[in-house]
Amino acid sequence: MPALLSTIVVLAQLFHRTPLVDVVTGAAPAGARLVYPIGHVYFAPFTLLADWLNGGSRHDIVGFMVWAVLLFALARLFGRGAGGAPTASAAIRGAREAAVWALFVLSISGFIAWAAFLPRPIPRLAADDPEALVFDIHSHTALSHDGRPGFGAMASAAWHARAGFDAAFVTDHNRFGAASRWRTDGADRAPRLLDGEELSLSGLHIVVLGNRAEISNRGWDQSWDSTGALIRRLSGRDSARATPESRIPISDVFLVASLPEYWRKHWGPQLGDLAAWGVEGFEVWTTSPRAMELPPAERRAVIARARLSGLTLFGATDMHGYGNAATVWNVARLPGWRELSDSALTAALIDLWRTRKAEASRVIAIGRWQPASRLEAALAVPGNLLRLLFTASRPHGAALLAWISVSAILLARRRTPRP
Repeated sequence: MPALLSTIVVLAQLFHRTPLVDVVTGAAPAGARLVYPIGHVYFAPFTLLADWLNGGSRHDIVGFMVWAVLLFALARLFGRGAGGAPTASAAIRGAREAAVWALFVLSISGFIAWAAFLPRPIPRLAADDPEALVFDIHSHTALSHDGRPGFGAMASAAWHARAGFDAAFVTDHNRFGAASRWRTDGADRAPRLLDGEELSLSGLHIVVLGNRAEISNRGWDQSWDSTGALIRRLSGRDSARATPESRIPISDVFLVASLPEYWRKHWGPQLGDLAAWGVEGFEVWTTSPRAMELPPAERRAVIARARLSGLTLFGATDMHGYGNAATVWNVARLPGWRELSDSALTAALIDLWRTRKAEASRVIAIGRWQPASRLEAALAVPGNLLRLLFTASRPHGAALLAWISVSAILLARRRTPRP
């Protein structure tokens, strides 16, 4: 088995491919690369798998657990030590097997907890163009009802910096103010945290970028019609936008439909309603477990619709303080952005999105195989693990071979009879 695994790793490295993909075009993105801390390389078998799980869907997580149990059961069934010592009683063998399975469950649970909750080395996106801005349009802090406790503006800024972001919009659920706290607590620090908010409406979440105060969703979330009325007011397509009773702060905002809500609950003609009301962008790759269930065909449909309608496409981390690795970034060329204030940077981005639309920025993600049928779904875990081997960097490949060799030596020593 070690020889087979080593051969697979070597062959995969011989046919190496980039781990990154331009979500809109499907091509390998030029001028962008992943940079890995040394700890990520040393612990390659664990960090690569953890990155894949962080960017996956609920089906990926469940599939990983099912495959892990299946492979471990086969190993116990056909392994030399599966039955314990020949002279041991059935009760002793059963107790030993139960202990082995308990240790396995604890190990898998511990790995998933480590991948999701504990600080660990993560990849960082680096753009070759010095005028490129790497940004996130959708992230949360503890102000959101589902944000991780203690994950405040400073923690969000630190995570975005580690992942390679130059700027990030903080869009807490129906709350506002975390970005301004970072500007107060972390003046002149990178990355930039910019103002935004995620509005919970009628079966729809709208990411508002560039608002200057909290926007209340109360009364607007009761029906599709009331949702449309709010969107029209925010976009300026309703003359009642500035009335005092509307409780809507007057500012030039940019509205983005968030995944997975628009796909799950408003797929079809209602997407056209959103564009007509004033939604100017759509998330097309959002790394939350539910949003990553968006089928490839539907993603292509959103991309085609956006191009035809002159809408902007975005990737979103939807970071809530859980998970570690970022697996999607937006990259835009914006000369002189470092000299701009936060408000000026926000205005420049909105102007860029409105003038360049679908060409304003690139959505760059760590690619993954996304199944389009039930058969492919059943094979998604081994297929993606194989893809990880083909996209692992040369140092990661060397680390994987070292782990295989050390494991083989330890296993051989364990099986060697003692004198």
